[in-house]
Amino acid sequence: MRSKMRVPLSMALGATLMTTGLATSSMAVTPEGPASPGPSAGQSQTMTRQVEDVTVTAKISLPPGSDVQGSIVGTLSITHNGNSASMRSGSMTMVDPDDRFLQGAQFVPSGATNAWTSTVPLSADAKSGVYEVSVNAEVAVTTDDGVVNVPIRTTNPVLVPFRAQRNIPMIWTSPTSAPAGSTISVSGAANIRSLGTGDYAPATGQEVKLYFDPTGDAPEALKATLTTDSRGYFTSRQKPGASGKWRAEMSQTDSGARAIWTITSAERERTTTLRQGSVSATQNGHTAGDHLMTHDVVVGLAPAQRRVDIGSLGFTIGGKSGWVSAESQRGEGSFPDGYRVQREMTHAGVGTSTVTFTFNPTHPAGIYDIGLRDAMKACSAPDWDANDAASGASNCTHDVLVQDSTVTTIVVKRASTTTVTASSTSLPAPGTITLSGGVRKVVLVSGGGAQDKPAPNTPVQLYFDPAGASAPVYKKTVRTGSNGTYSTQVSTSTSGKWIAKYPGTSLQAPSRATVTVTVG
Repeated sequence: MRSKMRVPLSMALGATLMTTGLATSSMAVTPEGPASPGPSAGQSQTMTRQVEDVTVTAKISLPPGSDVQGSIVGTLSITHNGNSASMRSGSMTMVDPDDRFLQGAQFVPSGATNAWTSTVPLSADAKSGVYEVSVNAEVAVTTDDGVVNVPIRTTNPVLVPFRAQRNIPMIWTSPTSAPAGSTISVSGAANIRSLGTGDYAPATGQEVKLYFDPTGDAPEALKATLTTDSRGYFTSRQKPGASGKWRAEMSQTDSGARAIWTITSAERERTTTLRQGSVSATQNGHTAGDHLMTHDVVVGLAPAQRRVDIGSLGFTIGGKSGWVSAESQRGEGSFPDGYRVQREMTHAGVGTSTVTFTFNPTHPAGIYDIGLRDAMKACSAPDWDANDAASGASNCTHDVLVQDSTVTTIVVKRASTTTVTASSTSLPAPGTITLSGGVRKVVLVSGGGAQDKPAPNTPVQLYFDPAGASAPVYKKTVRTGSNGTYSTQVSTSTSGKWIAKYPGTSLQAPSRATVTVTVG
């Protein structure tokens, strides 16, 4: 293999012009810019020098790798202060990354004045990477005093990277929206465009950096550095902690152009405990799975809805044929044998499905098993027909049935309310006040149905939260009387909040209330 010395294009062409009585001005290469999703700039070099009363500027321009398909076209253009110019002979040649010599066609007029092109054909298996580029041409410049033949030759091959276009046309979060604190998947499938044919294929073994930019003032942060597998696929399990934008980036290399693609995910506020779980299955060597996310339910007299988000695990597609179930572990009231509900999944895009359950106060309270049955599709390497998500998912054809009666659980509790008032909310000096209030609960009643009723003999915990940064301090526990109310005296020496808490039970949701008292 020949030794490859990286020589600036301006230096290589300038050295030749120097031997013919010309010298070069300072030059700079224009690097290939971001290649995805749009095309990048090309590469060119320019040389200028005055000889006697003739000034000639020669420029060779090459396309970016993202524009190469089956051949590389170099454009040689000149400007001069003569009367006219013509191409006497010449062509461009290359040596590809596999050390194969590539002969370009003779320079022919490009259609523009004083510009000629030479086309170097590429084989179907042409690789992206660094090519050795050489130019050997001679132009004739006609002046009032005659014709000057100017040879334009590279004395040393120039190493020019032709970077293949790389893309991440499939990028998704599983799911797109989830309760706060959930763990989601951020996944993508990358492709690379062949220089020789223009066809797309999986971009294997490529480094992908994954960044997250949360909504608000927090800065973007690097979350993971990944490597695409044999399918061009990458994935990472993440807990974003906020809504925001994900950015997947493949940095520029000698063989691949820089690629950046983004997608957003949303995180929804919740006030009850997060519940999540995963299930997967393998059939005929292909594995698929789902991750379920939801949170506990508090039901008042009005029905309460709870959404379950389903995110596909790995390079799989689910949610198009399946259901999620919720089944109580105990019977109660009108449902002595328990209660079970099943809802068909709503497919909301790659990797995302949802169901919504409605719970009434007459349904059994307590723990519910959340089950799933999903006829999923596992994906092999994409058969990229184009640079789009549809062709990227073309080989998601392998059937895998994923099912489990208990992927996770949720707790359904009936609501309660707690109140508190103070006999005085402003004291001139430390003293004693009376705190009063009550507790009410949504409970089942005989004959069916539910009512919001006073809660007798119910514990109420009292805390004092002093003004400032100090934490609340437990003071005492009292119990409600037969009418569901309480009253007790407390001493207070500083300003702050009194907190009354009903701690709840396995079937009844907790509740709390506060009252502010100022001292001095």
